[in-house]
Amino acid sequence: MYDLFLLDSLPQQQATMAPHTFQGERVWLKRAAKRNSRLAYAPLSLLAAWFKLDLLKPVPNVGGEQSILTEATRIETLRKAGIEVPLILAKTPQALLLADAGTSTQPAVTLLEKLKSTDDPEHIDQTLTRSIRALNCVHKRDCYLSEGFARNILVTEEKTIFIDFETDPGRVHTPIDCMVRDWYCFIFSLYGKLYKSPTQCERLTPALLEGLNNANQDVRERFCEILPKLLRLKRFPFKLLGSDGRKISITLQALTVLNKKL
Repeated sequence: MYDLFLLDSLPQQQATMAPHTFQGERVWLKRAAKRNSRLAYAPLSLLAAWFKLDLLKPVPNVGGEQSILTEATRIETLRKAGIEVPLILAKTPQALLLADAGTSTQPAVTLLEKLKSTDDPEHIDQTLTRSIRALNCVHKRDCYLSEGFARNILVTEEKTIFIDFETDPGRVHTPIDCMVRDWYCFIFSLYGKLYKSPTQCERLTPALLEGLNNANQDVRERFCEILPKLLRLKRFPFKLLGSDGRKISITLQALTVLNKKL
């Protein structure tokens, strides 16, 4: 029945990702997106070569049917490893139908939404600790994410769910670098979005320190090996490049603190 719903709904949906209701159940239809331009990856490729940081090499999103196949394969692999990911209800070469990560009584929200919903330090600590433990759990099971940004992490009262697997970093990076890349995506996305939320920012650094100290030893060592090289980016005047540049500058300042304490 999910297969028929997918086939019926796909021609009517213009957006890449959209919610639907099927027999009273909230589901998500994700259709193949267009391929990103190769030019979009050029700046990051240049930085990776300039600073000799393989970790910065971009993982291109090829789009189309290949991205759907990649996402389905990655979700199934992670689910078999015991990682919380969306349940695939139906699939075609052009689209996936995914179960909603939450329920009517426990809706799923992004990690950022959850963190910004309160200024209670205890609640912030609990949310950060759960998400960081979930990330370490992924790595301890010899797995990695695709884009470990906070927007791709959903939380309920009981679970932390990872989403968005259109790319496979393992095609570009070693498994350890994929895991370290998860950490840097996670860190940049949090500081970049929370720098105007003082309580959240204050709690973030100690939570990250604890999480990194509890990470797999080889992941932590590789993270610490790369960090001083990454901090060379501080020589660029990111503050002059608008809001995105300011976010990068603030994150690099926070990484300087982490570098001193790890």
